[in-house]
Amino acid sequence: MQLACEHCGRLYDSTVPRSGGLERCTSCSKLNLYLPDPESSFIIFGDYKIEDKLGTGGNALVVRGRHLATGHDYALKLFYTSPGDDEHGGKEFAAEVEMASQLVHDNIVRIFGGGEIDGVLHIVMELIDGMNLAEYLESYGPMPAEDAIAVGAHVCYALDHVWSNFLMIHRDVKPHNIMITSDGCVKLCDFGLVSSHETAVTDSKTIIGTPYYVSPEMVTSDGHQDNRADVYSLGTSLFHIISGAPPFNYGSLLEVLNARLRDNTPRLDEVMRNCPAGLADVLATMMARNPDDRYATATEAAEDLLRIRDGLAPLLVDAHRSRRNQ
Repeated sequence: MQLACEHCGRLYDSTVPRSGGLERCTSCSKLNLYLPDPESSFIIFGDYKIEDKLGTGGNALVVRGRHLATGHDYALKLFYTSPGDDEHGGKEFAAEVEMASQLVHDNIVRIFGGGEIDGVLHIVMELIDGMNLAEYLESYGPMPAEDAIAVGAHVCYALDHVWSNFLMIHRDVKPHNIMITSDGCVKLCDFGLVSSHETAVTDSKTIIGTPYYVSPEMVTSDGHQDNRADVYSLGTSLFHIISGAPPFNYGSLLEVLNARLRDNTPRLDEVMRNCPAGLADVLATMMARNPDDRYATATEAAEDLLRIRDGLAPLLVDAHRSRRNQ
């Protein structure tokens, strides 16, 4: 039978059984999940029963998987990249999964494992009952500043934990990767899986989907990246969810990237009425073009966010400030 690829829209000759299955489009090579009857269809994928799709991204699709032996539900991320695309891909992916499974923190989506099944690279993640900040914006509009401040502080705790203990950075902090659970917890996802299998890259030709949030040093070929790059991306994400639009909100990828390297950092109090005192200064410091003008650690950014919440003046970048977790 013929199926239409849900990614490129082209018809292709499918070999999946009528009961459903996973298959790559012969034109764009992206995975398609075929469940003819959402009420009763399912697919067996290794030790899991896939019953429905949770979302689709530029490099992977996410499905709900029920572990056959335990009955526990997980989120399975199925990558479009196949192991054969890179002779080192399989080994690198296994190393990424192993490292990511060690990142255990209340504000990080837990990764339990992963590997390859039937030519599909996948990871097994904690299933979150909630929504990401991009979905929040679409459903409710801009987030109240006091709520965004709390969200930002929790993301800082996650970033600082991984930087302090593993000297790792996320490289793809954006509203899509910040989750809010149904009981109000904040979870940063996709930590430790940001190589060729993910969207955070240094090649400007392939940053489609994330140009609004990447730091200036990430889009230059010789730019050194450390934890301050994540602080920048979090600042742009908070600017977006509070104001309703990202900084450097231009029409084309090239315009966005050039503005980030050339123009002054936009200020929240220039686009938002009744901006809480000091908040524009905190976000401007997080989004400073020069990494040396940003907070040295996510901990410092969290401290200033909480000072704003408590009605205190932020400390910002102060040469005499006590340095922690560098």
